[in-house]
Amino acid sequence: MVETKVFLNQLSKNKEKKLEWVNHLDELFSPEIISYTPKQISLIKNLLLSYLPNEKRSDFWFIASGAKREMLNNPKYYSSILKNFPKGTQTPAENILKLDVHRTFPYLDFFKKEENRKKLERILIAFVRRNATIGYSQGLNFIVGKLLMAVEDEEKVFWIFTQIVETYLPGDFFLLFSGVRKDMKIIEKLIKKELKFFDANVELCMSNLISRCFISLFAQTIPEHILYIIWDAFFIYGEEILYKAFFWIAYLHYDKSLINQDIDEINKIILDKMKNTTDVNSLKYFLYFYDKIDNNKIKQWRRKIEGDTRKETMLNREENKNFKCDKNMPFCLYNNEENNIEKNKHFLVHKINYDMNIIKDYFFDDMNKKEKKEENEKQIINKEENRDNIIIIENDNINDELNISSNSLMVERQKHICPEKI
Repeated sequence: MVETKVFLNQLSKNKEKKLEWVNHLDELFSPEIISYTPKQISLIKNLLLSYLPNEKRSDFWFIASGAKREMLNNPKYYSSILKNFPKGTQTPAENILKLDVHRTFPYLDFFKKEENRKKLERILIAFVRRNATIGYSQGLNFIVGKLLMAVEDEEKVFWIFTQIVETYLPGDFFLLFSGVRKDMKIIEKLIKKELKFFDANVELCMSNLISRCFISLFAQTIPEHILYIIWDAFFIYGEEILYKAFFWIAYLHYDKSLINQDIDEINKIILDKMKNTTDVNSLKYFLYFYDKIDNNKIKQWRRKIEGDTRKETMLNREENKNFKCDKNMPFCLYNNEENNIEKNKHFLVHKINYDMNIIKDYFFDDMNKKEKKEENEKQIINKEENRDNIIIIENDNINDELNISSNSLMVERQKHICPEKI
């Protein structure tokens, strides 16, 4: 393949320059490194063409994702959100995720151990307490499961996972899979344009496969050694890697022999091929040299598809006249697309003191109370770096002067906003 030659030529040049991981371990993994500089990231982009040593993968993800910085800036946060959550209070998602813990790679020795299943459960519980609007959905358990197998340290995995969801992916990616659905539509159009042989069954199978791959970030669909190569790149390049990895799957495994075959048979053929994939060279070509996709283009494509998505939502509303939004939920089900989370910032994580008992109000009382008078509303502006969000606290027992301590919990705080009266 021409693609493989391009990759191999560059790899050969890197070796001539002695650009290999073993020559840069102290520079990239010394204990004092909290996050990578632009110069180090530039070096890493070259080094990723060769294999990242397995024993360094945990440290690499921890630093590259920004998780190490977050963990050091929030000491004891993880244990606090598990232990100091108001007694008798739990997020709506906790019962559901506990069921899925036992369905997470049950055939692997790692998850046959009760200790590891408990780690997985605690990480997911801490996440949904921190991100109640996103909550929990199937697929998240597989991402955390694979992270846990590679990193093992429970607290580190929690911070890497929160970075993936809160920083690397769009704000609505897992919110009712709104963002996933947008990405599915974009990548379907791109692949149809490139492959040019689609029929109805192939198209349906492609749609199902994109959904499975994106919801779990490929954790459910491809061999572990391939998955970790994709994730290595993801922590440096961002979301474009998910697109490029799927293009690699499409080019490698979809061919004209699939046309007119039964849907179940197509699914079986593709999934079997993916499980037995060994062509790492072509994968690295797509990840690092395929220039038809990048993060800026993805943002442009997503903006273009917003209009189509909104039209679909309007049509669904017109067809279902009896649909009512649940005011007890912290986000609008009536027209999820109108929430425009990233623009209005109703959704991101905020810092609040966990002894305010505010979390309990958030899940039970606040949404059902009548609107309080403006003079009783307290606003706190979180001046933490990279956060420009406002917390609106409605609690008569909270003093006017609030001190945010260094070990405060970070939980989201959002008021339900509908796009129109219903």
